[in-house]
Amino acid sequence: MNHSAGEASHQPNMDKPKIISKIQKCLRLAESGNPNEAAAALRQAQGLMRKYGIQEADVHTLQIQESTAGSGGYYNPPYWALALSELIAEAFDCRVYIARRHEAQPQFRFIGLEQSAHVAAYSFTVLYRQLRLARRSYMKSLALEDRQEVRRRGNVFAQAWLFRIARVVAEFVGDPEVQATIDEYVQAQYGDTCDLSREHTPPESGDYDVILSGLRAAHKVHLFRPMHDTGCRKMALDACA
Repeated sequence: MNHSAGEASHQPNMDKPKIISKIQKCLRLAESGNPNEAAAALRQAQGLMRKYGIQEADVHTLQIQESTAGSGGYYNPPYWALALSELIAEAFDCRVYIARRHEAQPQFRFIGLEQSAHVAAYSFTVLYRQLRLARRSYMKSLALEDRQEVRRRGNVFAQAWLFRIARVVAEFVGDPEVQATIDEYVQAQYGDTCDLSREHTPPESGDYDVILSGLRAAHKVHLFRPMHDTGCRKMALDACA
């Protein structure tokens, strides 16, 4: 039977992950400052892709990684916890989902390219712990017997804290191609997903001091997105300890 050149290039017993790993190494070398070395690496990557019938989407999909973070004891995470996870995912060009297994506490599952998911999960864990402690400390400082009102003010405090962090994240620009690749991966691995939403706590007219306290509590938090996927988690956060 005759085959076209493209079909003839497929190798029946190839180790696809290993071949894609080689292609990725070549593509990284193609970013070299040496023009000759970069051109040679790019040709080698293209040659491997043609030889083994590897598509660009295959290369990106294998770069997808997952990393999880705990829910901090919440079976139904509150609005400010979900909002923080979304902010972190946006900052590191990831997607975040709530993973549940039977009666176990849910986990925040970050999905992204290479080390992005791990840095995002680490950053979320640190900031989530800091926000919970700040909120708890603020609630303890309130001389109120109405526990429902204490929780309400604690939620408004947390939302103000998040607002300050969100101003930093808004400066980050996501890559639509990366998001499309992640969406394809999620669809292939998990199928259809559903949205989980919580209602925020509307601030009241007398909440000025509550909001100001939340903004002040977050003023030392600085979030940075590494320029390269170095996997260095210390680069992601500053003054979070």
